Amino acid sequence: MPTNISINIEHAIYGIKEKCMDVTAQTQAALAGDDITISPKKLGIEDPAPGEIKHFAVKAMITIDNKEPYPFYYIAKDYETIDFIP
Repeated sequence: MPTNISINIEHAIYGIKEKCMDVTAQTQAALAGDDITISPKKLGIEDPAPGEIKHFAVKAMITIDNKEPYPFYYIAKDYETIDFIP
């Protein structure tokens, strides 16, 4: 079992088509342990397209127990929970 986990969000976007926004800082701040549920409220932002299904994409670097960091990529829909360390 890992004793030291570091998750560094390098880039995250949220929205739909031309209504996408950079939510890198908000995603880093909203991480709860090693997971996050995607929603405007959780990210602390105004819904960029009310009533429409939005998508979220993230690139992160994960370090476990001071080993070499490895990349993590994920695409999710609204209200999906992402577990960075399954």
